[in-house]
Amino acid sequence: MTLFLPTCAEVTALLTDYEDGALRPLDWLGLKVHLSICPPCRTFLHSLRAALAVLQEAWPDQPTPPAEQALAGALARLRDGRLPLGPRHHPGPEDWTAQQPGGTPFLSLLLRAHLGHCEACRETRGENLDLDLGSDPLAAIRPHLPPESQWRWIRRGLGGGRAATLLEDQATGYTLNLACLPGGRSTPVHAHNGFEGVVILQGGLQDGPAHLRKGDWITHGPGDQHGPTADAGQECWALVLQERPVRFTGWRALFNAAR
Repeated sequence: MTLFLPTCAEVTALLTDYEDGALRPLDWLGLKVHLSICPPCRTFLHSLRAALAVLQEAWPDQPTPPAEQALAGALARLRDGRLPLGPRHHPGPEDWTAQQPGGTPFLSLLLRAHLGHCEACRETRGENLDLDLGSDPLAAIRPHLPPESQWRWIRRGLGGGRAATLLEDQATGYTLNLACLPGGRSTPVHAHNGFEGVVILQGGLQDGPAHLRKGDWITHGPGDQHGPTADAGQECWALVLQERPVRFTGWRALFNAAR
């Protein structure tokens, strides 16, 4: 790429943002100049617009917010060269390494919470946990947590959701949090700066294409963007491990610098 003129390969990467009106001024100028002198790229842009028109005819209804959030997260993974894995309701092999010597302690606690609710993983892992989860969804990790009087509760957004920081590692930035979202409400849309792991303790949650219920596991990586919605009719409680604070979108972005 010269100072202002992108190559053909760079143009194809810029066209989606161009159609969305999301290009920076210099990128927009370089793209317009390139299109004016490059017939193949103009043909490619015409094909892209034709494909979008066909899709709009096939699906005339506007996409729902969960669908848009799922698409945004998948596109972020593709831009980073990572293949979206789709919904995962159980930890993957890379997650279980946290239980080995030298593993991430907070992730190990998240795994133990999942095991407490997931009979299939207990059988697979050979774990024998004798717990009464009906009265205490945190029973699997309760001995490793500070007293409830030391939990630091904060409110997330205006929909009645709240979260408590249970444990915090100042050296690594990891936090282990307990989150509650009222039935039918959504968390503010946000993007992740690092790893996030979630275990549902009670209720249900729609997170992009994944519908999560009690005991289910899901992870997100840097760049992923979403705004999960709790199932209607009951609160959703979740144990959440975060590597770094999230970045809010929209007007809530004003608060990112203060976090």
